[in-house]
Amino acid sequence: MRSTNPFDDSPRVPGGGVGTNPFSDDDNGDDDNTNNLIGSVGGGSYKNNTATTALNTASMSHNTGTIVEPTSIMAGGPSESPWQDLGDLPYRRVHLYSNVSWGCPANESSSSSSDKNKSQQQLLQSGQIQSGEDEITEERFGLSWYPKTYVDAVRSHQNVVEGGDTSEVARLLSTTTTTMVAGCPNGGPIAAVTIPLSVSGSGSGKMGYSSGFGSKTTIRIMNNAGSILAKIPFPPPIQELMGLPTTTTMQHRGPGDILTIGFTSRCVLVVVLRDSLTLCYDLCGKSVLPPFFALKFNAGSHHTSSPSRGGKLKLSGTELLEARVYEGGVAVLGVDMNSAIVELLDEHDDPAYADGMDISSRRIVPKSSSSSSTSSDGDPTRMRGDDSSASPFFLAPPPHYAIVTPLPTAMFARSKHLSFGCIAVLPRQYSPSGRPELFLSTSDGSVVVAESNPSTSPNNGLTDVDCRSRIGSGGGGGGIMGPSAPIISMAFAPNGRFLACFTSNSILTVVSTTFESKVLEFNTSSGSSSPPRSMAWCGEDSVVLHWKNLGVLLVGPYGDWLRFPYGEEDEMGATTVTGSRVGGDSEVFLVQEMDCCRVLTSNVVELLQRVPPGTADLLRIGSIEPGALLLDASDAFDCGSSNADEAARSITAREGLLSEAILDCVAAAVGEFDVRVQKRMLRAASYGLHFACRDESYRNKTPPGRPSHEAVAFVRASRKLRVLNAIRRHGIGFAMTSAQYDSVMPKGVVARLMAAGRPSLAASISEYLKLGRRVRDYARAMKASAFVSSSPQSSMTDSQIAEEAIRIIQGKEKGGKKTQDDDEMSLSSPPSSGMYASVALAAHRSGRKGVADLLIMLEESPEDKVHALLAIGAYADAAAVAAKARDSNLIYTTICAYEGGLPNNEEGKSLYFSGIINKFPTEAVNMFTSYYCRLGALAVGDANPAVNIFLRRQKHIEAGLMIAKKALLVESMEGNKREKQKVEMLKDASKIFDVGGKDCAFQKACVDEQIQLISDQEEIRLAYGSVEIAPPSSSVTSTIMSILKYGAVDQRSAHRLNADAERIAKKFKVPEKRLWHVKVRAFSESGQWAVLRNFCDSRAKPPIGLKPFALAAIKGKQGEAEIMHYISRMQDKTDADDRYDLLCEAGLWKKALEEAVKQGDGRKIANVRSLCNNPDVQRLCDKYI
Repeated sequence: MRSTNPFDDSPRVPGGGVGTNPFSDDDNGDDDNTNNLIGSVGGGSYKNNTATTALNTASMSHNTGTIVEPTSIMAGGPSESPWQDLGDLPYRRVHLYSNVSWGCPANESSSSSSDKNKSQQQLLQSGQIQSGEDEITEERFGLSWYPKTYVDAVRSHQNVVEGGDTSEVARLLSTTTTTMVAGCPNGGPIAAVTIPLSVSGSGSGKMGYSSGFGSKTTIRIMNNAGSILAKIPFPPPIQELMGLPTTTTMQHRGPGDILTIGFTSRCVLVVVLRDSLTLCYDLCGKSVLPPFFALKFNAGSHHTSSPSRGGKLKLSGTELLEARVYEGGVAVLGVDMNSAIVELLDEHDDPAYADGMDISSRRIVPKSSSSSSTSSDGDPTRMRGDDSSASPFFLAPPPHYAIVTPLPTAMFARSKHLSFGCIAVLPRQYSPSGRPELFLSTSDGSVVVAESNPSTSPNNGLTDVDCRSRIGSGGGGGGIMGPSAPIISMAFAPNGRFLACFTSNSILTVVSTTFESKVLEFNTSSGSSSPPRSMAWCGEDSVVLHWKNLGVLLVGPYGDWLRFPYGEEDEMGATTVTGSRVGGDSEVFLVQEMDCCRVLTSNVVELLQRVPPGTADLLRIGSIEPGALLLDASDAFDCGSSNADEAARSITAREGLLSEAILDCVAAAVGEFDVRVQKRMLRAASYGLHFACRDESYRNKTPPGRPSHEAVAFVRASRKLRVLNAIRRHGIGFAMTSAQYDSVMPKGVVARLMAAGRPSLAASISEYLKLGRRVRDYARAMKASAFVSSSPQSSMTDSQIAEEAIRIIQGKEKGGKKTQDDDEMSLSSPPSSGMYASVALAAHRSGRKGVADLLIMLEESPEDKVHALLAIGAYADAAAVAAKARDSNLIYTTICAYEGGLPNNEEGKSLYFSGIINKFPTEAVNMFTSYYCRLGALAVGDANPAVNIFLRRQKHIEAGLMIAKKALLVESMEGNKREKQKVEMLKDASKIFDVGGKDCAFQKACVDEQIQLISDQEEIRLAYGSVEIAPPSSSVTSTIMSILKYGAVDQRSAHRLNADAERIAKKFKVPEKRLWHVKVRAFSESGQWAVLRNFCDSRAKPPIGLKPFALAAIKGKQGEAEIMHYISRMQDKTDADDRYDLLCEAGLWKKALEEAVKQGDGRKIANVRSLCNNPDVQRLCDKYI
């Protein structure tokens, strides 16, 4: 019976770690039950070890499906420690890289010259490395880098001088500083930064750094072999902070302000500062997003009241308690208990996902290259509007963007009278809501789950899971329940199903994500009462914890454990040395992976991994699995044993056993790291295939002319192993496993290599694996970009460089081997769109303008060509390409980019208009003109840009009409303005028409008359002291009518008003008939019926006839006498029909009947009968009908 206390002193139980103190130092002795086979190649308990040949890593061949076996032994290649059983599960330590010198240049023999030149060129161009200063400013101690002055100050300490031991210097440095290390998922690069432990107070004016350490540090991105990929200075340069409202935000920041760093699954390095300012970089050290505050300062508003330069308000963030970078972004927890989730997305994500974000969320998008050169002033005449405005998000998502969602956790904490301690994030692919969820540990021993859509969720999306009785309440194996202890560290399993919690009373508890079941409870208080430095998962089955001076503890699902005492001489015989650090002071950092745990020390990178089940079945002692039997037969054949054929035939005797054995060997090979073991297993699979080909029953199962399933699996495994071995080399440094390769897929491997500055290998892999055409073309384009950007080509001419770049893009570079299929494909189809343009941009950035011009001419895609021309500043050429393609969107983009490239002042505006009109094609000028015409036609728009365009194009009529229309429009919308403004605008229009000459004579006359009318209207208003007599913005006809109507108000001035109306009509040449109509309407509408009668009687026969007078009386509802006064005078024969119509209109039915009888028209009589309701009139109508 095994002891339930894992830390008692009972003897070790065979086959596991249960029952022994995991932190005792006497468990490293020889034990027959620990499978301690020192020196066995590739792992524990290998059978027939002598059959393993000492061969180097497989070279990559593009023409064959077999592994080419070098003759030399691989130096420093992966090696494994003996297996150790964690309960029923075997685990192993795989040493991938030994004697790692973090920060040293890559080995000359391990990488191609183009890759090295590309990497160095990127670092030099970005300003991350300064020649001759790299070794002087910083001194390396393993993963920790310190300023040279700081190290010299520590060395000068009296105690150190007396001791004279370099390790003492390292020890003192580690006590005053800390090094943060983060690993990119799936075996990616490493990021490290060293910061001081103590920071000055905020009142000192030097917040964020101590005087001894200095005000600057460097964030280093390295591969797993220690080679530098990028250096990021901190604080970053001012030009990288253009996204902030002011450039003084980073003035008083120092290394101590860095709170945490980490990588997302998209290879984005996230740096979070203590005030929640978040910086995002790619693997080359370039900023992918403008700096932003993950948690803004919340004190009634999102900004403080202190103004900064330019009149803008300075944003500030909230001081953070903790920040956690996860695979999809970063989550932060402030000291005020507020929290936020930041999701880092890119162009490959569905834009609809961003559309469904919470209403309180905000989106962070990168600044366009043009907007960073100018400052927005809110001028509506700028064609782009605001400089910070981006293109429509859902039409063209940016390469990188972020969604920041604040969570109302502070309100929950205040209502429950508790505080939060640590946080963990469940990625969106594992959460029920499809969005990330934040888990917060509480001070009373529970966990609160916060959803990232609080506005649409009940209780603001906050749920207390009430796990107090299930986490941290027991004592491990004693079964005594104690008070619940708060959780101080949490970590989710890679599959999102389990959550590891470490409490303040040193108890590790693993529960399901839903907190419905508890999987494990493990007490670590016997070894240390302090929390572990780091906690991570090793695959999906075990949890890894690390304590300083105690090593790494691996805890299995049933309480089994394994201890790895890093820093001591372990069973592999390797001594950990960190620069000048030896033994227990060794640095250890854990990087959680999907199927293992990466362990980083000062000079070693290794994996803690559960042995794949297929490998365990093949290599376990006494295994009788088909794959193990085939492996034994193959080893016997290699040794020349006569039993090999008999052993192989025993497998073929049973149907289906040989196929299973071949697949087992193939599957086990891809999971190995040692090339010799890989070849051993692949030879066994190949040996089985030879027997399968001679088996008639096996051949009958395979369709004629097609390879068998086992052969296809063998070829795929060989290809995968070549790729994995290539990227694991010291010069590349990707510690990727087979499962991780399957997760990211070959396209992801190629993308990561290009992001890490290895385009040559990426192009080779894409060609070797025959990936999609777009992927291969892009990889070749990146390789060509590295070529044109590297320095050794200084002796070549631009045409020679361009020709070589074209050959690389087309896959015809010198020395490259191509198959017939590749040649036919390259001849039949040109490279994908955008390839030449991307290489041209790289040439332009490296100062090779001639190469850029030659390459960009070969680009066939108008969109890519236009964007490339805009990037190099060839705006007119870009407009010509867009116009030739007849793409209005590209033309608009070109105009906007040209505007953004000019200074935002009067000189810039002048260059803007003249440049477009004189240099751009007609299509662009027409669009430009149309845009500003529509803008100027608006009431709030400015017509000056449109007028400027028309004048530059010698279109005086359009320019004058634009000003004249704008004058009338503004005045009609804002009638309180003085008439002087309109007069001045009309005078400007008149001057423009005058410049136009005879072609504008009519327009000039109209404008001059309008000016004179406005002047006369002002005189009349002043003379009578009323605005109603001549309202502003009225025409000549309206003015005459207003004057005549005013006679009803001021009857004493009726004759004077009539004279003024006659004067205006004569002055502006109003026709006599129109004037009579205006007078009739004015008198009738104002009720001046006597004046109307006198006006009618002033002439025996009015020029407009008497019908308008009669109609006016009828519409004015006058009496019969007034109406008949006008109708009775209509005695001409031509007026007969008008008399009848007017009588019907007035409702005088008897007189209308008399008129119809008089005319003898039966239809009119019938019409009267149908319209009239008077019975007497109807009887008379019937009589006459």
